[in-house]
Amino acid sequence: MLDRLREAVRTCPHGILVAAGCLGGLLRCTRAGGLHSVVQPCAKDRTASGPVMRLGPIVTEADADLVGAWLRAGMPDDGTLPHGLRAAPAPRHTAHLN
Repeated sequence: MLDRLREAVRTCPHGILVAAGCLGGLLRCTRAGGLHSVVQPCAKDRTASGPVMRLGPIVTEADADLVGAWLRAGMPDDGTLPHGLRAAPAPRHTAHLN
């Protein structure tokens, strides 16, 4: 799966892929498996141009292909990325309710 994501990022203008362990401050990683990702659109000079999107778990090659197609399309907010591939934020980023 990582190779499929790596290929998608390579074909994106100005894309960068960094592999790391769980980013506990941004993601709610579980032991259930799969990859998690944090992506953010950027300008040509790599300054952020939009909000951070949390993805995962990316469990199958088909999931990786969907994420790759979504990245290549410019991360559109048009429903092409299934809701199940949008990761929940880390607990400290969850709104507290009364």
